[in-house]
Amino acid sequence: MKFTKIIAAVFAAALTAVCSAAFTAFAASAQASEKDPVYADSLVPGQYEIQVTSSSSMFRIVKCELTVSGSDMTAEMTLSGKGYEKLFPGTAEQAENADEARFCFFHEDAEGKYAYTFPVGALDQETDCAAYSFKKQRWYDRTLIFESDSLPDEAFVPAEQETTDGAVYVAVLPVVVAVIILLGLLTVGIVIIKRK
Repeated sequence: MKFTKIIAAVFAAALTAVCSAAFTAFAASAQASEKDPVYADSLVPGQYEIQVTSSSSMFRIVKCELTVSGSDMTAEMTLSGKGYEKLFPGTAEQAENADEARFCFFHEDAEGKYAYTFPVGALDQETDCAAYSFKKQRWYDRTLIFESDSLPDEAFVPAEQETTDGAVYVAVLPVVVAVIILLGLLTVGIVIIKRK
């Protein structure tokens, strides 16, 4: 009886360890997949409406159209207000000494709102954006994230789907291995108990 309890305790500990390791591997893989940046070569050339997350409520983007052309991406961003003269793809400190040719000056859209054509290096990653205030006459740091999950499915090239399937397979593999190991341990335990 004492031996059976020991076996049960060992199985319980093994189950906990194996399941914990499998869950950790699965979560880490899923999290890494979610944070992977999406580059232009993963998208079909064209124009798409896209959502943009801004680090500042004073820099609210009400509309954004992403243009994908070859290995380049640009975003036509429309702001809620008219407080900024120009943008810069970088930090405020970098903008202070930057060539004016790199500035993204505002232009009015069909509704009279201020819009800016801004270069995009990748989606789903933090993008530095310096904004120059008309009123304060200074640069302010903003951080933008262009959200790939707001794009339609047809915006992604087939290779993107294959990559996703591969990531899911890698994430599920530890769980399958864990189940096999657990079943093996249970089988050995049952055999030992029966012999006792």
